[in-house]
Amino acid sequence: MLFKEGPVERPDELFDREAELEELRRALRERRVVALLGVRRVGKTSLAKATTWDLPRVYVDVREFEWRTYVTWDDFYGVLKSALPRSRRLLEALSRISGVSVAGLEISFAVGKRRPPPAELLKALDKWAESEGVRVVFVIDEAQELYKLKGGSFTPVLAWAYDNLSNVVFLLTGSKVGLIHRLLRPDDPPSPMYGRYIYTIQVRPLPRDRAKEFLTKGLEEAGVRYTKEALETAVDKLDGVIGWLAYLGLEAVRAGRLTESLIAEVLEKAARLAWGEFCRFVQLRQSRRYIYIMQAAAEGATWSEIKRYLEIKEGPVYDAELSRLLKTLVEEGWLEKEDDVYKPADPLLRHAAKTAVSCQ
Repeated sequence: MLFKEGPVERPDELFDREAELEELRRALRERRVVALLGVRRVGKTSLAKATTWDLPRVYVDVREFEWRTYVTWDDFYGVLKSALPRSRRLLEALSRISGVSVAGLEISFAVGKRRPPPAELLKALDKWAESEGVRVVFVIDEAQELYKLKGGSFTPVLAWAYDNLSNVVFLLTGSKVGLIHRLLRPDDPPSPMYGRYIYTIQVRPLPRDRAKEFLTKGLEEAGVRYTKEALETAVDKLDGVIGWLAYLGLEAVRAGRLTESLIAEVLEKAARLAWGEFCRFVQLRQSRRYIYIMQAAAEGATWSEIKRYLEIKEGPVYDAELSRLLKTLVEEGWLEKEDDVYKPADPLLRHAAKTAVSCQ
């Protein structure tokens, strides 16, 4: 079925991503570091998984760290150990590294000061790939979460690998575009990644005609009744974000038809989900000003308009403080800025911000 509950795994399951798929495959053959960027639920994980499904890969999903204030290397290694290929040769190479234990197909890492250096693990991976005549794709899904690493940055490791390993290519996905740039900082002289080329691919929402085609094909495939008017409404509301289109499609399959009332119901449910995610961010930051800014920007607003709204709610606000809050929201992927106008990046968050009063 075209409508999936989670990310797709294979190229033939992707919809309308042929150009991005081919570009990403080429980049993984030719480059050292590739960044795959786009808003939440636009299909980055699906594209990364489908492109690499038949390639040797290490797939590390660090999305589980999103709601943590900091991440340790032991946390990262805890995710990494289950992602490494279970090749006999690789396991033998890893077992010779101090701090690595291999029992059958199980890998475990020592913690704290006895933890194996990341460079040693990557060298073993690179040598194994060379012996197999392949390039290993080291995927880090939502890599910006590694910005929270304590006890040593990830960036020097990446820079070292860039310079020294020819058989490992890094694929970093990110929905928080600003944080990816803060993590890597390739244009900042003090950054270990300064001057190193990062090939970037933007994954954008589906154009209107393709969003309509996606819904139409999925509904007809499942034998779901719909009207042209309902289809137009759905596309208007969901802005080509394929994750939300699939969510609506699954609800329509469950109901047996796509109607205006179902769209309204799903819109409210999905908006609550999106707002709940935003509220978790607010709770971590412990500032209700983020809520007021999101409400002010719900229909699109300039810096001055947001400041006026915020001061009505909170009283006087320093210009520097507002700029800092807005920068954080843009870097975290909650707001996007086009020309001088800020608006929620997610169409469902946009809808929620118009009606939500607070975070419970």
